[in-house]
Amino acid sequence: MEHEVFVPVPVERLRETLGDPGRVARAVPGLQQDAGAEPVAGRLKVRVGSHSITYRGAVRVSPRDDGSYAVEGEAAETRGTGSVKLALTVRLRDT
Repeated sequence: MEHEVFVPVPVERLRETLGDPGRVARAVPGLQQDAGAEPVAGRLKVRVGSHSITYRGAVRVSPRDDGSYAVEGEAAETRGTGSVKLALTVRLRDT
């Protein structure tokens, strides 16, 4: 699956942000980050309609040799048995 998103900042500024776990954490709505956690770790509350689920987990953003970024994460529900795992490749380009 592919998805394209326009981010209105220069590519170099976005690269700096992806390389800073604290800035990545501040860009995730609903994330309560664990203090000093590397990779980015904490609780994420997700709301869909009238339902909400809170996950506890971690995500790591790693640069690759080809200029892209690997985003990997895992989390488990805090009040249930569900879990989620993600693996993304992020490619940046000027527009």
